[in-house]
Amino acid sequence: MLRAHAVEQGLQQRPRQRGAARTAAYLLELLAIAVGYVLLGWAGHLLGLHGRVVTFWPAAGFALGVLLLRGTSRWPAILAGSVFVAWLFVLADGAVDTRTPWLLVALLAAAGRALSAVGCAWLLRRVTGTAHWPYSTRGVILATLVLGLVAPALSAVTVQAMVWLAGAPNAGLSFAGELWLWFVADSTGMILVVPLMLVLAGGRRAGPPLARGELPLALAAFVAAIVACFLLVRGPDQATSMAYPMLPLMVWACLRLGSRGAVLSNLCWAVVFIALALLRPALATLPHVFTEFHVRLSLSSAIFLVLAAAYEERYRLQHALQAERRSLEERVTARTHELASSLSLLHSSLESTADGLLVVDRNNRITLINQRFVELWHMPPDIVASGDNARALAWVQDQLLSPATFNAKVAYLYAHPELESADEVELKSGSIFAQYSRPQRLGEEIVGRVWSFRDITLRRRVEAERSRLLVEEARARQDAERAAREAREALALREDFLQVAAHEMKTPLTAMKIHLQRLKRLLAGAAETPVEAERLLPAVAAAERSLRRSEELSNQLLDVKQLSAGELQPRYAPLDFREAVAEQLEAFRESAARAHCELSFEPGEALHGESDPRQLAQIVSALLSNGIKFGAGQPLRVQLEGNREQVWLRVIDHGIGIAPQDQERILERFCRAVDSRHYGGLGLGLWLARRSAEALGGRIGVQSALARGSTFTVELPRWRPRRAQAQEVVEQASARS
Repeated sequence: MLRAHAVEQGLQQRPRQRGAARTAAYLLELLAIAVGYVLLGWAGHLLGLHGRVVTFWPAAGFALGVLLLRGTSRWPAILAGSVFVAWLFVLADGAVDTRTPWLLVALLAAAGRALSAVGCAWLLRRVTGTAHWPYSTRGVILATLVLGLVAPALSAVTVQAMVWLAGAPNAGLSFAGELWLWFVADSTGMILVVPLMLVLAGGRRAGPPLARGELPLALAAFVAAIVACFLLVRGPDQATSMAYPMLPLMVWACLRLGSRGAVLSNLCWAVVFIALALLRPALATLPHVFTEFHVRLSLSSAIFLVLAAAYEERYRLQHALQAERRSLEERVTARTHELASSLSLLHSSLESTADGLLVVDRNNRITLINQRFVELWHMPPDIVASGDNARALAWVQDQLLSPATFNAKVAYLYAHPELESADEVELKSGSIFAQYSRPQRLGEEIVGRVWSFRDITLRRRVEAERSRLLVEEARARQDAERAAREAREALALREDFLQVAAHEMKTPLTAMKIHLQRLKRLLAGAAETPVEAERLLPAVAAAERSLRRSEELSNQLLDVKQLSAGELQPRYAPLDFREAVAEQLEAFRESAARAHCELSFEPGEALHGESDPRQLAQIVSALLSNGIKFGAGQPLRVQLEGNREQVWLRVIDHGIGIAPQDQERILERFCRAVDSRHYGGLGLGLWLARRSAEALGGRIGVQSALARGSTFTVELPRWRPRRAQAQEVVEQASARS
């Protein structure tokens, strides 16, 4: 017992330990993000001139990238990092008038930074539809617009508004000048850092492979271009031309490395720009040089990102097109092979014989006729020997199914000797010939006409058979799909039944457990104070009802197995149907009373007959249980009548009723017309009643309407069928032997 208690305590402590570990990991991640933000803020502060950021503010891009990659729940780290950056770097250099408390200004500025970062992350997700880098041209264009214009404007306005709300007068530039300065710094920081983080975190995208030695050569060229930048720039007028040596290499990186090449090229360009600003501060202080540098940096970054996205999208489309082309070629080859296989016998037969050929000159005389033509048309030798095309045509017409159409076609071709023709002719015998006709040329001159006839009767039959097989295949596929769908529905129905059965089996066991625990407490107290039997009887009766309910459920499941397997055979015995029904009514008196149902029985006269008492009880109990369950609080009437051959049992309730579309379905296994969460049961009672009635040679029907109650009618034979009597005699004879 002690060991089990220790194990239970250990299991309870594991979720707490896991929760503590997750909290610790979250806090460490927040600390790391805050430290990264502070370091980037410190770097941005170092790049400033006279306390102002003149290159870019990488912390803004870092904050937005973190919120996109790790979620907006990391905003506390951005807030903490912004507080330290604003307090230690910006405010300490006199960016805000010292008359205002630094801590308040730092807190408000940091809140503005965090709020704008969360808003920009939401906006970028909404615009591009993803938290990662969009690799489509449209997505990249939208992302660069947000990162280069909307997000920095939102960030600058939010931060400056927070500082203004703190009542801090600006110690340096005007409000508009400070707003423009932070807009430019945030714009370059976001458009450089955010794509770099998202692209590198997204992994390598599909692209053309690099040639051997291509990447080292490109890196060497990059280094040479960077050195050339610093060698070329000597004055303010030359500072704007610093991108020219690097431009071809940056275009190469975009076209060969895709988005990774674009962000790395932009990073190299930013490094050159920052280094130039640090090494030649006199250039960076010029307003037009400052503005042109930032505009070039932002525009070139956006252009290279869009160029890389367009190239990657084109490469993906081209690759998909090639794959689709290969797939199409494979399918065409496969279909061609199938067609060649299906017609191989026909082709071999046709290749073993020649076509029937007839050549007629311009004077309507036969100049050539082969043996296959004679065999096809069964032409007499005298016509062949005469060489008269008119006689040959007359002989052919007698065998055609539509001679008028054939004559009109022949006359039209003779009147237009330059035309070609391909037709089919049907014979009275049922044969089909493919007819080909074209002019006979000698150089450029038409000297006659060539007629070719091929027996395609077999081909047409094969095609018709093939069409029939395709139709049968389509029907077989539909049957297979329907069988698969029915199997899936059966599996789903089985899962629902198992869930309901487990719940229904557990309910009486739980109630029995509660009553037994109550008995245990009463008996435990009997050692000191005697317990009266009246206190024990209710608990015993309740436990007995739960046991009886569990036994009923078990019997139902057993009956389901036997009925499904055909093992439950009726065992006929003489009985009075009225007494059998009345006995079941008495068994349900207590259940009806608990449900506030008034049971009434209209038995009529005594109905003696032969039937299976157990299956008859199964039918009556299922209908009574159904009526009490769905007609609680309403009267329940039972009618019994019969004649010399049949017995009719009617159970009439005034409950919730059954919809017309559900009246046939509720008699099926595991089916119900209401939700099992509101009405318990396995969904087997009415099905067992139907199968029992059918096993006895009867049937069951229902008439109902919603909110008007239901009437279940069971029709049973009053006497056992002759077939059952013969079977019983055989069984008795076998038992005696």
